[in-house]
Amino acid sequence: MRRKLGAVLIGTLAVAIAAAGCTKNTNTPADNGGKVKVDNTFVVVNDAKGPAPAVAGAKNGGTITIVGSADFDRGAPWADYRGDGIMVTSQLIARTLTNYYEDVKSDGKIVTKLIGDLATDTGRTTDGCKSYTYTLRDGLKYSDGSAITSKDIHYGISLSFATEMADGPTYIQRWLAGTEDFNSVYKGPYVEAGKLAPGVTTPDDKTIVFTFNAAHCDFPQAAALLTTVPMPKDKDPGVTKLETGFLASGPYKVQSWIRGERMVLVRNDQWDPNSDPMRHNYPDSYVFDWKGTDPDLVAKRFVADGAADKSSIAWDNVPSGEITDALALDKSRQLDGDTVFVIYLYINTSRVKDADVRRALLYSYNLDAYKKIIGGDKAGTFPATTITSPVTPGYKKFDAYPDNTLTGNVDKAKTLLAGKTLTPLKYCYRPGTPIREQTAAAAKQNLERAGFQIVLTPIDPTNYYPTVGRKDNTCDLIVGGWGQDFPSSSTVVGVLMKGGAAITPTGNNNLSYLDDPAVNTEIERLATEPDPAKAAEGYGNLDEKIMKELCPLIPLYYDHSFGLVGSNVGGAYLSGLWGSPSLQNVYAKS
Repeated sequence: MRRKLGAVLIGTLAVAIAAAGCTKNTNTPADNGGKVKVDNTFVVVNDAKGPAPAVAGAKNGGTITIVGSADFDRGAPWADYRGDGIMVTSQLIARTLTNYYEDVKSDGKIVTKLIGDLATDTGRTTDGCKSYTYTLRDGLKYSDGSAITSKDIHYGISLSFATEMADGPTYIQRWLAGTEDFNSVYKGPYVEAGKLAPGVTTPDDKTIVFTFNAAHCDFPQAAALLTTVPMPKDKDPGVTKLETGFLASGPYKVQSWIRGERMVLVRNDQWDPNSDPMRHNYPDSYVFDWKGTDPDLVAKRFVADGAADKSSIAWDNVPSGEITDALALDKSRQLDGDTVFVIYLYINTSRVKDADVRRALLYSYNLDAYKKIIGGDKAGTFPATTITSPVTPGYKKFDAYPDNTLTGNVDKAKTLLAGKTLTPLKYCYRPGTPIREQTAAAAKQNLERAGFQIVLTPIDPTNYYPTVGRKDNTCDLIVGGWGQDFPSSSTVVGVLMKGGAAITPTGNNNLSYLDDPAVNTEIERLATEPDPAKAAEGYGNLDEKIMKELCPLIPLYYDHSFGLVGSNVGGAYLSGLWGSPSLQNVYAKS
């Protein structure tokens, strides 16, 4: 799952699931009282019922403003693969077949529950995960008052096959089609009119059945992604209109959305809290302000806690220059903790083909300079040396380049480049804030120490991942971050390093464009390993092999979030699921 770029918050599941279905993992979320502890537990709950448990002290009314520097990558849910976009959509606007409810206990522990959302449970299988059956809840309606049916979920999943939605996750599409090249089986309803996604049946309006040609025991977790957002076939307005609004099934609906600038959500009066075990609608509205929001200026505003910001949440991390003042604030206004993300500089191996040149780039990189720009220890743990985050099953601690230092090893880089002919390298990044410009300039300076010529290439912030996700992009170096989609390295190494048919014309997440036959074969083998412990160990070993032998990216750091909320915001905490300020329990105090 993609991390939002810049000094920003985003994340995904910070929990590790074991074969027994319940385990503990470390993270440091803090609610607006600063009491949430470093201890998350993941459980599967099949009897969750609405309404969601009331939040102590919560009040109805008011407007909560989210102040950030970058709009979500896509508006259409089925195309969204950025964690904060997924979180906001699934907590406020759209419901999915299953979902995650974070139960914040009085002692500060977060119990993360996989529950049925549109469905009454997390799925029923009687054939070893080769099929799953779901029954929909009563009282499910869209914002226009029409009923949500199983056929709408089938159509929503069908939309996810469309090339226009290629930027979204593809687990369910691949599993239903039985092949990586799922578009060879079905191209989506815009191309194949009158035809829907394979492997799905809807015996009646409240029942939906999924059938695969192999076991996929992770399906209940994948069903919590936005792939299963429902859409009535006869009310699909087309891709363009889906980008700025769609039929809401959650407690809020889009009133207006100017992409890249501002989104306003208001209450959905057709949402029935009795049908929903995880959501609330305490605020009257939410305003997402993305325009002209320099994180340095925003941090100063939040420290000052002026009238305009008391009911606001800062979406970006506190920049390094404002950390001292931010730390002096009451703990109730700080959201501080690790996330599941690793931040990388991807090296496009289809263009930078020489592994020694890629190693020289790694040795040239001055992580210390980068660290100081983005906020030091409050931004993350430096250096990262692995593709996989330490909180993901399959993580193996290693350093493939122990002779490197935090400031780099320029002499080693120059030795690796001796006698080679170098061409200019395009460094692609998302512009828009001083921090992004500063980190890009620092990267150019420190990489050119070894003799590289770096061409800084800003990409439209509202179209960043769709651009770098094109196979024919002309970027040599790509800034990005990734975290597990659910607790398995199959969603990290198995996504970021898989080549072959997994590399498609658009919508790629393997931004190194690595296509190594031995790596592909091992990923395919691990995907069929029935023992989760053996699969996890195999992914860890593969991570080390890839970094030592191929060096397709530069791991920069393990992500950390440190943000602020206004003094009138209640119920906020740093989500153990997403690494962002959760909106699940948020309310305005007055």
